[in-house]
This record gives sequence, C-alpha cells and structure tokens, in this order.
Amino acid sequence: YIMKINNQLEIIYNIAIKDLKLKYCNTHFGYFWMILNPLLLLIVLYTVFSMVMKLDLAHYQIFLLLGIIVWNFFQETTKRSIDVIESSMDTIKKVKIKIHTLILGSIISSSISFLINICILICMMMFFRINVFTPIRALSIFYFILLFLYTISMSFIFSTLYILFKDIKHIWEFLILIGFWLSPIVYPETLIPIKYLKYYMLNPIARIISHLRNSIIYNFVDSLHQIIITTIITLSLLFLSIWFYKKFSKKIYQEL
Repeated sequence: YIMKINNQLEIIYNIAIKDLKLKYCNTHFGYFWMILNPLLLLIVLYTVFSMVMKLDLAHYQIFLLLGIIVWNFFQETTKRSIDVIESSMDTIKKVKIKIHTLILGSIISSSISFLINICILICMMMFFRINVFTPIRALSIFYFILLFLYTISMSFIFSTLYILFKDIKHIWEFLILIGFWLSPIVYPETLIPIKYLKYYMLNPIARIISHLRNSIIYNFVDSLHQIIITTIITLSLLFLSIWFYKKFSKKIYQEL
C-alpha cells in the first residue's frame, strides 16, 4: 500500500515538472514569466483603474496584486486541469493512469507559480512598509487553504465534465472571463449595491479574496459568522467534487 502511494506521488511530481517545462521551455524568458505575468497585468490594471478611472483605495498596488495572484492561480489551475486531460487522452487509454493523478499534477504545477507570486507580494508589502508578520495576517494561511480546496474542487468537477462533454472547455473559458469581472479583483466588494451584495458574495472566490485582503492588507479579522459560511461553502464543494468524480469515474473510462 505504501509503495502504491509512493508511485502515485512520483507520477504526480513528474506530471507537475513536465507541465512547467512544457509551458516555459520554448520561451526566451523561461520561468521568469511566472513573475512577469502578474506584474505586467498589475501595471496595466493599476494604470487604468487608479490613474485613469481615479479609483482611490489605500495600498491599491497591494490590493490589486493580491487579487491578481489569487485569480491567476484559480483560473490557471482549472484550465490546466482540463488541458492536461485533453493532452493525455492516449496515455490514459494505454497506461490506464488514474485521472486524479493528472489533475493533482497540474494543481501542483500551478502552486509553484503561486508560491513565487506570494513571495513577490510579501516583498512589495515590505517595500511599502506594511508589517507582514502579525497574528491577524497569519490567519491568511487558513484562507489560502480554503483557496486551494476550492480550486481543487472546481478542477475535479470541470475536468470530469470535460471528458463527458468536450464543449465544457470553451464554456469554462467563457465563465472564467465573466468571473474575473464578477469578482472583487480590481474593485472592492463595497462598490456592489447592498441589495445585490448577498447574491454577489455567494461566489466563493469573491469571499476568499475579501477575507485575504482584510487580513493581509488591512490587518482586520472578518466576523466568525462570515468565515464559517465561507468554510461551509468550500467544504461542500469539495465533497461534491469528490462524490461527482467517484460517481462518474467508471463512466469516464468507458467514454475514453
């Protein structure tokens, strides 16, 4: 049993490394793009919303960078999970490799970029003289765990759906595009009218970004009630994704 686990972990590790190499190996800047991508997007969005549209928020650079990092991790991981299934169809048929190992490998691959970007965020916070190491900011670790669990859930759900229904890849890309503007990435959720806010905050990624900003940037703890709601939503989606994958796992191999 231990040998089986070790083999699975080795496969997941190899998939993650292969995924990273394929993404950056043919570029001039290579792995440096993991740093460049969020910074270039930060410059563009900061210019538009801070200088052109005059959106005035304290520490808007940090505010924006944190939202970009969280969103990039979520959208990159879910899209890669679908892509790795699409590109590994022949391998799945011949070797009978477990589909969840492919998905987990792509998640780890995206996590490496995510951790590098978090280091950039910490450096920027220190540059703007924001005290990084406080007890309240340590709570962000819990919110990051919720982000990982939510991302894993959506990766499993949409990767499974892709095998059963190939059009889901294009549908998900469209939903990702809409989701960017329906999440508090470039603007705070306080700009949403009160009568719509309760519906807006049903979006788990919006709740997680809000929690992270309050703790990391503003050194503020949200109410226990709100934290519990976010946790329940995230765990519910996680259990749903596990149930969904197990329910359709046999059908998946028949489809292949």
